[in-house]
Amino acid sequence: MSVKIRLQRIGKKHKPIYHIIVTDSRSPRDGKFIEKIGNYNPHTNPPSTVLKIKSAISWLMKGAQPTNTVKSIFSKKGVLLQKHLLEGVKKGAFTHEEAHKKFDVWYKKYKI
Repeated sequence: MSVKIRLQRIGKKHKPIYHIIVTDSRSPRDGKFIEKIGNYNPHTNPPSTVLKIKSAISWLMKGAQPTNTVKSIFSKKGVLLQKHLLEGVKKGAFTHEEAHKKFDVWYKKYKI
């Protein structure tokens, strides 16, 4: 079974809001899903995102593949950077504290 992290459309006509969900890649866009890990509203300025970051990282570490749009959202929120740093800790490249410091530097620079 291939697991995807993708958007599920909700909302009115011409005013979509999206849930960020983890689902089997064979299920339809608005069909059943495994877990809801966030919301994305493109109509606010800037677009607002509510995300369960720990859950998203957990699914990425298990091998779930994000779609291009979700990958962009994760990149802006720092989820992909945290996953990258955790993989470095897992391989022994640096310690958990060093990874946390690197993420804090990025967070201060981009203020997500």
